[in-house]
Amino acid sequence: MSRNSDAKKARRKKRQATRDVRWLPDDVKDSLDDVDVELAQAVETFDEWLTARGWTFDAEFSTETLISWFYEPSAAGVVDDAYEPVTRIWITASGEDDDFPEGVKAMLVGTGDEDDGKLYTVAPEVLLAHIDSIENYRPGAAVPVLG
Repeated sequence: MSRNSDAKKARRKKRQATRDVRWLPDDVKDSLDDVDVELAQAVETFDEWLTARGWTFDAEFSTETLISWFYEPSAAGVVDDAYEPVTRIWITASGEDDDFPEGVKAMLVGTGDEDDGKLYTVAPEVLLAHIDSIENYRPGAAVPVLG
């Protein structure tokens, strides 16, 4: 065979392999909702952005409806277990859990549930705009204002 023919076959194989990876069975594709796909893509993009900034995905704290990341550089020696030892962000995909209603949350290092003003429920774009102040917060510092 000629080089052109071999090259053409190699390109075809590459296209087919790529297509096969993305292929979904018809019954699965029909059951997927466009909103679910868009949400999954948004969460994946958000994850890539956070991990590039030094955040760590927290598989231990994450569930099917709650995805969590923590910011290791914010770690502080917290004596009481009721207080968060690192700054944490999580996204809830379902409003079924009363403890974590649907949305994007941020909890600052050294805070607990009873600390008003340090557990934020924010729109993703607000979180993105104020991520530096969230990352830079340390216990005892002025609490950042998001808004």
